[in-house]
Amino acid sequence: MDDLQVLGVVCILGVTCYAMRAGGYVLAASMRDDGIAARFLRLAPGNLFIAFIVGGCMSGGLAGLVGTVVALVTMAVTAREWAALSAGFAAAFAASAIVP
Repeated sequence: MDDLQVLGVVCILGVTCYAMRAGGYVLAASMRDDGIAARFLRLAPGNLFIAFIVGGCMSGGLAGLVGTVVALVTMAVTAREWAALSAGFAAAFAASAIVP
């Protein structure tokens, strides 16, 4: 594949990405605020976040699971994101150092 073809593919992907984003904005603007689709879309970011976290926990082994549980408990107790992240990373690091 030569450089001109690569440039063409990048341009096509850029136009496609922009069209999808613009279409999403147009669709969201035409949606009712009290409909079921609007309620679902308000929940979507949290659902996606949970899906990514679960995948990371399962692939991280015991250290990832320990770090996640510590981060969740710290967040529930303190309601501070940075405290939860710091505690979670520290717990995952300690668990990975203890368990090979």
